[in-house]
Amino acid sequence: MKVGIAIEKWKLPIFSRHLKQAGYSYDDDAGLTADTIMLYVHTLDAEPLKAVVVAASTEAARTGAPKSVFFVLRCP
Repeated sequence: MKVGIAIEKWKLPIFSRHLKQAGYSYDDDAGLTADTIMLYVHTLDAEPLKAVVVAASTEAARTGAPKSVFFVLRCP
């Protein structure tokens, strides 16, 4: 399955690092707005991915950004 995560573009290095360190691969695409990007993470189970996304979002929030991440499930 692919799990879609919409993030602001400046957060990409943070999310990319967290996802890669956890062993996930992803594709990216245009976001919902001009300053966002969609990450499509390949996974068999979305539950463990949630902890990785929360950790990346928390790190981004420490830089002064609001804690906001949007999940979108995408069927194959």
